[in-house]
Amino acid sequence: MSCRDASIEEADAEVLRLISAKVDSLLMLSETDAELRNYALKFKLEQAVDQTAFQAKREEGEEMLHLQRVLRRMADLALHVAPHILRRTRRHRSSRCPVGNDDAAAAAAGSTPAEGTASDSIPRNSSVEDVCDGSEAWLETGAHLSHSSVELLCLILVCHPRLVKALQMYLLECDVLAYVADALSIPCEHEIAFFQEGYRTEHVRLMANLTLDNREACSAIVGTPALLSAILTSTRVDEENPGMVEWAEFCIRNLCCCTSEAREKIRRMLPVSISGESRELLAGRADCQLTQEGKLVLTQPCTTKTK
Repeated sequence: MSCRDASIEEADAEVLRLISAKVDSLLMLSETDAELRNYALKFKLEQAVDQTAFQAKREEGEEMLHLQRVLRRMADLALHVAPHILRRTRRHRSSRCPVGNDDAAAAAAGSTPAEGTASDSIPRNSSVEDVCDGSEAWLETGAHLSHSSVELLCLILVCHPRLVKALQMYLLECDVLAYVADALSIPCEHEIAFFQEGYRTEHVRLMANLTLDNREACSAIVGTPALLSAILTSTRVDEENPGMVEWAEFCIRNLCCCTSEAREKIRRMLPVSISGESRELLAGRADCQLTQEGKLVLTQPCTTKTK
């Protein structure tokens, strides 16, 4: 079925409402950054021109094409904002602290800006001076921009069932996976110091939505060791990223359903070690060890005491 044959009524109204709120938040917060301010202005102008042209020459079936154009433009906005914030925090972190000094980086950046900013409300009104590099407002605004951008990408992919594949392919063409790989490569200290709670959760969620019934996306992720490793390691519970395990498992399910390469790669993997959490969980109940073949062996704990 072509885009023209689909109905705009099939769109999820609640998701569209959330998308609108995210875009409004991004545009408002972008006023605090010179580069983002210019891009936000460009976005508004393109939206206005497109809307005017659509209203002037509306034809049957044009609603879906118009919606697709608008969603693509919103995706472009998110893919401009999120990488910009990541680069900005990297520059600030490297300028404040020596390379490799993660503890100092976390201390210099201050406390986590995520608390209390999960909603789309603007954290606070700030003057240009208030939003200087490294200030509390700068950290808070950047964290909110990053989180909202990735959330927006996730929502765009699920707003209309007839547009899922087209929007997935558009994001792949925009090299979204390169950004995700870069975003997930930062150390934990960087994540905690500059971004909101759920930073990794949202990026794994984005990959899960991208890989749903999409062989191209699955092949691209399986062919990128950094991304595949990030998904597999995301199956461990992380207090800073609630819900990440479930999205990672959903993504792995998508990968294994779409490509035999993913199934083979995962099947050939060998465990490296038994985590400390697992040993603590089994303490007193069973002794565990790995064989040379990578198999986990559980035995009854030795309770015999030597006199």
